[in-house]
Amino acid sequence: MMEKEFYTISVYVDDDENMIGIPCGESEKYGIADIDKVILLKAPYTDTQLESFIEEVLSHCYTKKHNDDSPVSTIERYTKKKGFVNATADLTLISIVKTNEMYSLMPTFNDYERGPLAIDDDEHILMNPYQKGELAEVIRGFIEVYLKANIFYKEKEELEREKKNKKD
Repeated sequence: MMEKEFYTISVYVDDDENMIGIPCGESEKYGIADIDKVILLKAPYTDTQLESFIEEVLSHCYTKKHNDDSPVSTIERYTKKKGFVNATADLTLISIVKTNEMYSLMPTFNDYERGPLAIDDDEHILMNPYQKGELAEVIRGFIEVYLKANIFYKEKEELEREKKNKKD
């Protein structure tokens, strides 16, 4: 397989900390986009299992081309929910980019209208290769902060909606 400049994957985490990994591939339309391949990691898992999972998802990058003809993203197909915002509403996305020098890990916060928004200030950079356990530590840190924050935000949103509905 030819070495690429960078590999990028989307890792979606559900409320039970199960992980859904989606690798990228080339796309005529977008340059690079998700491919129709989903790799799962069920909680609970060890740091070693978590890091192997990330490396496995990365290893599938560029194994296929993105399906430019399909308007439906891989995560929509997987969750069977219509629309990217809906499909990702109950998930926390962590975006991971790997280059020859480093790994960049970017958490997202779920916005109800726009879907996952990257938190640039919280990007974590690890050297490639990283020390055993480092990658898992960053991801578990993101889960601790963002998954809990997203759950809290979701509950707050739902309460606000209920209040509004009672008024109407």
